Amino acid sequence: MELSPEQAAAPLDVAVSVEFRGPLTGRLVVRVSQSIMPTIAANMLGAEESKQLPLQRDALGEIGNVICGNVLPLIAGADKIFNLAAPVVAEGGSLPHRDEDEPVASVQVGVEDGRAEAILYLFSANATRAA
Repeated sequence: MELSPEQAAAPLDVAVSVEFRGPLTGRLVVRVSQSIMPTIAANMLGAEESKQLPLQRDALGEIGNVICGNVLPLIAGADKIFNLAAPVVAEGGSLPHRDEDEPVASVQVGVEDGRAEAILYLFSANATRAA
């Protein structure tokens, strides 16, 4: 399903990054519109929409962990072991860029009046294996 014009225009102003090491090394970045952060927190906590920014950031970090933890076994194999670093949340929708950051996969989805984007990066020696 395509994004509505409103969703496509929504800024991606909060980001979380989860780095991983194992058979593949890289990071998963999830960027979202600030407007959907209360809904993310409510869904993760099973409660009313939260206006508390720390809870919203924690919920986004957990979303990053869940996505990363589900995607990696699909691309590397269910028997592979990965170590995930603690999620790093950044306001403004961008994280520090590194020379090795070349995305190998990305997806965008519309959520209410905003959107979310997940981007998978595999670092150096892994890049040719993932292609």
